[in-house]
Amino acid sequence: MNREDFIETKLMDSGASPDYAGYKYLVKALSMGMENTSVLDKVTTILYPTVARQCGVSAMAVERGIRTLINVMWQRSDPETIRVLMGNYAQLAPGNGRFISVVSRRLQMEYKRRGWDV
Repeated sequence: MNREDFIETKLMDSGASPDYAGYKYLVKALSMGMENTSVLDKVTTILYPTVARQCGVSAMAVERGIRTLINVMWQRSDPETIRVLMGNYAQLAPGNGRFISVVSRRLQMEYKRRGWDV
């Protein structure tokens, strides 16, 4: 399974809806974070602008779209499904950077455990 399909499966299992623009931005951001964890320390300066260029939108649109999707997931999903995605970090609604960082690292570990190349 390729990385983006894996991410999409996990997001949809956690209540993310592909109807939101932030969905495709989050998939790309998580994929980048899984591939290169150093970008997780530079979400606003590297990650958002890179995703924005790939999608033909502004970095601000990427940030806003991801924030909206995370908030919708948090409000509409069963808390247990979010805990499966985020682990013990799911006590309070996370900000974008924390969500992207935690989820991309957890997905990276699971992806590698399955024997797939990140």
